[in-house]
Amino acid sequence: MDRTRTASQGVGAAGAFDARAEGALPVRSEKQGGLERGGSRTKRSWLRIGLRIVRDAAVAVAVMTLVPIAIIAVRGENAWGHGNFGNSIRAKLALVEFSRPLTVVKDPSITPMQAGLAYNALQPDRKASEFAIVELASRPALSWQTAPLTADMFVNHTMTFGFHGPSNSAILEAVKDGFTPKEAAYLHTLATAPVWRAFDLVARAKAVDVVGGSFKLPFPDGATADRMPTDYKGIREITYAAVSRAAYHMSIGQRDSAEAVLRSIVSVGFAMTDNGHNNLDSFMGNVIVAVGRDALGRFYRITDDPRALLPPFGQQQKPASAVPSRLSMDEMRRFLIDETGNPNEYLGMRYEALRLLSAASCTNVRELMFGNGADVDAAIRSARAQLARYPSERALVDLVAQLPQPRADELKYDPIGALAVSSATVAGTVLRNPRLAACTAMVTGYYRGPW
Repeated sequence: MDRTRTASQGVGAAGAFDARAEGALPVRSEKQGGLERGGSRTKRSWLRIGLRIVRDAAVAVAVMTLVPIAIIAVRGENAWGHGNFGNSIRAKLALVEFSRPLTVVKDPSITPMQAGLAYNALQPDRKASEFAIVELASRPALSWQTAPLTADMFVNHTMTFGFHGPSNSAILEAVKDGFTPKEAAYLHTLATAPVWRAFDLVARAKAVDVVGGSFKLPFPDGATADRMPTDYKGIREITYAAVSRAAYHMSIGQRDSAEAVLRSIVSVGFAMTDNGHNNLDSFMGNVIVAVGRDALGRFYRITDDPRALLPPFGQQQKPASAVPSRLSMDEMRRFLIDETGNPNEYLGMRYEALRLLSAASCTNVRELMFGNGADVDAAIRSARAQLARYPSERALVDLVAQLPQPRADELKYDPIGALAVSSATVAGTVLRNPRLAACTAMVTGYYRGPW
């Protein structure tokens, strides 16, 4: 058989049925090809959707970021405000400073921590908080709180504000008229209360580690200085009671002891102004110094002591010069940095300056986005090395230098402020910049913190 012919006939047979020559060869299925082309189109569609979502999210974050940027650009000065920088407290401290010679002799053997624990003993039991309180084996009793005080005792010489007992402004004068047996018994109970040992120890200490004696270290994560618990009720009550303690010693002829008690009040007040960490500590120290000075001056007059005419009682010191209430942002910045590093300033005032300085990143857009400037960071480092005297105060400097992050319970009800803070919070979360939300809340007044 002719194989060539047979092959040709095969090809012709294929052509007879209008089939193309390649019809005899395997080819791709149109259905399969359509799936593959459709799959590519689907992938490209999902990619476009994903890119669109990313683009829209980036635009949304950018818009949300513009909210805190615009607020800080326009109202950044509100982070520091135009307050008086504690001018009223400065004036009061200048007045009481003239009373420093009235303090008791200091005992260098008392360590700052011993004095700090004694100061802790003068405080009432504080409510639970994020700060762990140093627990004492026992708190000295205020025995007068359980002593009977009836309506027929100290008639016209009682007070109810801060201390339910004999009035600190009248009890010394009442000594010359004598006390009833019930009143004398009450005063004896008051004057021999266990708490006076701690009170006198604080008065005689050269320095007091207030933070170390009150709070356990290290401070818990997330704690901020503005949430550190303070309570002046206990020290105020003890101060008023101390005047009655002096009256007791006067009534039994112990004039030297009475004078020492009144001087101890002045000393405890200065312990607070010299070792406190905020303006409230300074203010309460000023109040206590004034109570002791007033009582001591009256004591000298009652006993015909010529020291009643000394300057602390006969004249007032000229108030310290006030810081101008209107400063530019640059002037304010320099003032806070200088105040933080001023060794001649009260400790509490320096900590207040550091607290305000911690808000520097809320005063301008550059620091809002990138953090504190070099001058602020240098001031904070210097404070940690020079302002802090003890490990507890170094830990406190670290807390004070932090920009506080507002919590839900510290925010005001303000729809506009809430919207601004919400936008800043989202942007801050995405950009990992917590300053955006904190500064927005602070500058808009939405945050009810110390600013």
